[in-house]
Amino acid sequence: MKYVPAAVAALLVLSAAPLAAQAPAKATAKPVPTQKQSGGGLTVQSGPEAPKGAVPAEIEDVRLLPESNDPFALERLGLGAIQAKDLGKARIFFEKAWKLGGLPSAAYNVACVDAREKKADAAFASLDRALGAGFDDVATLKSDPDLEPLRTSPRWKGILDRAVKNQAAGDAAAVKEGIFLAPGGRPVALLVLMHDAASSPMAVSAPFVEAAKKRSLFLAVPRGPGKSADKRFGWGSVERATAAVDAAVAEGRKRAGDPKIVVFLVGVGRGGTEALTVAARKPPASFAGAGSINGPFDPGAAQQAAGLRGEKLFLGISLDSDPARMGAFRRGVDALKQMRFTPVVVEWPGTGDAFPREAARGAADVLEGFGIPAGR
Repeated sequence: MKYVPAAVAALLVLSAAPLAAQAPAKATAKPVPTQKQSGGGLTVQSGPEAPKGAVPAEIEDVRLLPESNDPFALERLGLGAIQAKDLGKARIFFEKAWKLGGLPSAAYNVACVDAREKKADAAFASLDRALGAGFDDVATLKSDPDLEPLRTSPRWKGILDRAVKNQAAGDAAAVKEGIFLAPGGRPVALLVLMHDAASSPMAVSAPFVEAAKKRSLFLAVPRGPGKSADKRFGWGSVERATAAVDAAVAEGRKRAGDPKIVVFLVGVGRGGTEALTVAARKPPASFAGAGSINGPFDPGAAQQAAGLRGEKLFLGISLDSDPARMGAFRRGVDALKQMRFTPVVVEWPGTGDAFPREAARGAADVLEGFGIPAGR
């Protein structure tokens, strides 16, 4: 079974699937907690907003969860139904998510329900829909216990081959469909931006354009390699996200005409968590600075965070964020301080899932936190 996201609170995810490709959902349902269930391929855990070791919330009866027209929220409800062992209800939610949003993961989840119900032909038809919409999680296809009954079929190889092709196309699109924008004069640094889960390069770059221009920064904005929906993308595994950032840095330096230009890495929402994780896993001082807007630092994913040594760190969050996100944000900041880092921390008034309410102000605050003044 494939994970599904909720960007505002702790998320439903499945162990076989990378957290980075998740998509945001504005649902009113309460989060489902960390809980492992043997058999059936289902492992539900709290998401990127809840670092490892966080106290789980109480699980909620799926019958109390509201209907929704948000496809990502519907996927969450479908996983809640799976947790409640109600495959019929889960199928309704996943099919509606597919109908409303064409989400590759929704069709994949239907295939898992089909397989659990021993409907092999229907499962292959659902996988065909998922692959046609861009599903590319090869690792999940290979490891998900739900699909074990399908792997002896001669049709299985064709499924894997298509997923591999989708993954290769998504990885190539990181630069091909990214945004690269020169400041007008000679750039003094490269600013790489990572968009929110199920967002796009255009969405994350817009608030930064003016602030970057005033500071002579060259913008390099890769597209997430995983397709979450039409014109909405995710980051896949940490390895795929890192490869996308590396490709954007190489292309940005080429276009800026400076192979040694310093690089700053910033992300928003889930992209912020990914940015800090990518920077933490690379050699120390690979970036001049790493920052996150409304994306908690995840010490578990970042491992020992040695790569952050020598970098300027910025973390900002909207004060009226969901309590789960805010709690995870502050725990992440505390974890960094315990590792003897000294991040610049800003809490903006108002709400905001990705950017704060005043998005341009938030973008400028990040760059000022790095010590890059306007008018350079």
